[in-house]
Amino acid sequence: MDKNSIEKLRKEVDAVDRRLVFLLAERFKITKEIISIKKENGLPAKDKNREGDIVKEASELAEKSGISSKFIADIFKIILRESKK
Repeated sequence: MDKNSIEKLRKEVDAVDRRLVFLLAERFKITKEIISIKKENGLPAKDKNREGDIVKEASELAEKSGISSKFIADIFKIILRESKK
């Protein structure tokens, strides 16, 4: 593999990283809307069952994709925690 190939691949990684950031920003925007609706309706902000389902589904998808399910579960737990701030 030559230096040009590495640079091309790095640019692809950079593009994926940017998409990840934009997707997370979109997710946080949506969760803020959900929190607002919950507050308006007197509903609890936290839903342990929903959070468990999200982590489980992400972990299963990771496993099918050849990614560590524990790694993805940890990331989603961080995302969920950050979403409530």
